[in-house]
Amino acid sequence: MPSEELWLLNHDLQTTSSGNTGNEWGYEGEIGPSNWHNNYPHCAGSRQSPVSIRMNEVIVDSNWLGPFTMRGYDTRDNVCMHLENTGYTVQVNIQGEPISITGGGLKDTYLVEQFHFHWGRLDQRGSEHDIDGIHSPMEMHIVHYNAKYKNFSEALDKSDGIVVLAFLFEVGNHNDHLDHIISHFEEIPYRDNHTLIEPFALREFLPKKLDIYCRYSGSLTTPPCYESVTWFIFYETIEISEEQLHSFRQDVHQNFDNGTITDISDDFRPPQPLYKRKIYCSKKEDD
Repeated sequence: MPSEELWLLNHDLQTTSSGNTGNEWGYEGEIGPSNWHNNYPHCAGSRQSPVSIRMNEVIVDSNWLGPFTMRGYDTRDNVCMHLENTGYTVQVNIQGEPISITGGGLKDTYLVEQFHFHWGRLDQRGSEHDIDGIHSPMEMHIVHYNAKYKNFSEALDKSDGIVVLAFLFEVGNHNDHLDHIISHFEEIPYRDNHTLIEPFALREFLPKKLDIYCRYSGSLTTPPCYESVTWFIFYETIEISEEQLHSFRQDVHQNFDNGTITDISDDFRPPQPLYKRKIYCSKKEDD
C-alpha cells in the first residue's frame, strides 16, 4: 500500500479512537479540561495524567528502573514520517520499519506510533508535567503501543497498552534538529493539514543522558483519557530557541467549525491529583 494511503488509513483509526473529531473538546471555555468528563467519563478517573512530580516524595529504585534499549531510534532508513496539524497539536506519525523500546522496568516491547508537542503562550507554562512546581515552555511526547496488540487503536484502552516518553524543553540555543519539523509549518497551517517530511533519526531529538527519569501509571492527557499509559518523564531537558518557540506559537492554527481561527497555544492539561499512586525514579540528579 502506498505510504500516503497507509497514512490516511492510520489517521482515520487514530482520529476515531482518540475522540479527535469536530470540536467536542478543547483547552479553554466550556469544552476545556474541567468539563472533559461530561463527554469522556474516563477523564474523571483516579489515575489521570499529567501529574506534578515532587522530587522529595519520589521512590528511587535504580535496580528496577534500569537503562532503555532503543531499537531503530538511531536510523532514518525504511521509515515514513507524516507531519500533521491535528487542530490540537503538531504531530509526526511514523510508519515503516519498527522503532521500539524495552527496559525501564517494562515487561513488553513497545513500538513507536507518533510524537507530538504541548506548548504555552508564555515561557513559564506549556509543559503538562512539572518538576517541583516548575513548568517548562514545551513538552514532547513519544507515544508507543504494546507490540502484543495488533495496532495502536487496539492497544489504546488496555491497561498495559501505551508507553509515553516525555521530554521537557528549556529556552536556550537554536536546535537544528527541530528545524526538520518547523521548516514545514507553512505546509500545515490549519487543522487536518498534513505533509510528508524527510525522515530523521529520533535519537537526534533526545538529550544525551537518558538514565535519570521518573515513571508512574497514568492516562492519556487528552480525551478519551484512557488510563492505559505508563509514563516516563526524563530529567535532562532539550534546548529550543525563542525564535523556534515563536514558530510553534504563531505558525500553526486551529480552525473551528464556526469559522473562527486561533493559534495553537496553551495546549496542555493541568496537573491531575496523584491520589494513592507512587512516582518512581531511576535516580535523582544529585545521586
